Amino acid sequence: MGDTVINAGGGVSNAKKTGNGGGTLDYGQVTISGTAVYENNTVSGFSQGGAVYAGSVIQNEAVSFSGNRAESGSGGALYCRGNVKIAAGSSFSGNMASHNGGALCLDANDGEAPRTADIESGSTFTNNSAGKLGGAIYAAGKDAACQTELTLHSADSSRPISFSGNYRGRTVGTSSGGGANSITVMGNVSMVMQAEQNCLISMEDPIYSFAGYSATSSLRKTGPGTLGFGGGISRCHFPVSVEAGTVNLGATASLQGMTELDIAGGTRLGFTLPAEPSANAKWSAQGPVNLNGAAELHVTLPEMTDTKQGKTWKLVEGSALSMTGQPSVSYDPATAAPWQQAGSFSLHREETIGKSALVLSWTPIPSPYEKWKNDHFTDDTPEDQTAPDAIPAGDGITNLMKYATGLPPLQPCGSVTTLTVREVDGTPHLVLEWPVNPDATDVVFTVESSADLKKWDDEGTVTPTASRGEYQDRVAINHNAPERRFLRLKVTRE
Repeated sequence: MGDTVINAGGGVSNAKKTGNGGGTLDYGQVTISGTAVYENNTVSGFSQGGAVYAGSVIQNEAVSFSGNRAESGSGGALYCRGNVKIAAGSSFSGNMASHNGGALCLDANDGEAPRTADIESGSTFTNNSAGKLGGAIYAAGKDAACQTELTLHSADSSRPISFSGNYRGRTVGTSSGGGANSITVMGNVSMVMQAEQNCLISMEDPIYSFAGYSATSSLRKTGPGTLGFGGGISRCHFPVSVEAGTVNLGATASLQGMTELDIAGGTRLGFTLPAEPSANAKWSAQGPVNLNGAAELHVTLPEMTDTKQGKTWKLVEGSALSMTGQPSVSYDPATAAPWQQAGSFSLHREETIGKSALVLSWTPIPSPYEKWKNDHFTDDTPEDQTAPDAIPAGDGITNLMKYATGLPPLQPCGSVTTLTVREVDGTPHLVLEWPVNPDATDVVFTVESSADLKKWDDEGTVTPTASRGEYQDRVAINHNAPERRFLRLKVTRE
């Protein structure tokens, strides 16, 4: 069969057939010279390429592939064993394959030479699915001599290359099940994610590979622009290198399994951290990590919900961690402000059996009570002796009361308060006094009264002056005074 040329306005819609290439079939080269649309084409039987089956495909203009199906085969929209060029602005949406490559299957199992697959700016892969592998793209390479070179090149700042809503392991014709997946690689595949200045490659769906079946593959991030992973675990069982620009990981995104990870100087790793740190690092390599100290780590923090509990996030880890120096850390101002006001950050190494990690820790500023506790108790003191309601001296006076009044917690004390009588305009009144710890800025003093030591009434809060607190009773001691009247001090923490 000779080469096929699809002119502007070409393409096929609503074709159904048993056999390869629902819309276009050519075992040589298919050249799409102008804009074209392939929509709702279906191949049944063990057939490949719901819309197009070709030896190689060259797109000179944007092509739209939507709703195409390979009901029992691979390549929901496009199946190809040779070179592929996906023109800028092309779109793949809602395509399905029962086997591999919901949108695009780059099958090279019988390849005899290296092949290239280039995807240009503004190409979008949305809501495609495969029953087995490659929610959007399945790429295979036979060996080093027949390598598949898959390049995503984003060179238009207004039109990112994007992947979203793509699934592997989802049955054709269904809208649920499976796992999010943009690209699956098998065998020998060299992936290059090249984003130019101010340009973006957006991977909302993770990459997938099998350990042991893709060790000869690789992923390189090149160009000064940004590669972003929105969510999910990208399982990259091959070497990964960040050679230029920025790689951002969303709150639920991580890269795991790399046989080697290299991060060059001048690059930027962006981390949107989850509210609850994971046991695994955001970048978790099975092999060694080489991190240039001239790289920058940029951190976006989650909403702060707990100001008392410290946090530790693993950023990068591997079987060994080699750094030429400590990388710099910058923080997103809007999200970091509450954390920086309530505590401090530190970047440090953490060594465990078989793993070396770079971790970011946040330590809250101790509360006034915590500071008092640390000053008065040793580190090995049991918690039930340091709690606010504990009475370690056995004198009936709680730690909270001693903290508020500046008394030593481990020494028995008599009464905290003193009760005297003071004449005011010739009439005597009870006066309750007590010492005050000026560093106890998080306590509230309340006085209560009783006639029988059973029922207590709130007499209101008292704001101390300097190092003393005082309450002058509102009830005068005269012929109208109750037969008995008691006052007591109550302390609570704000």
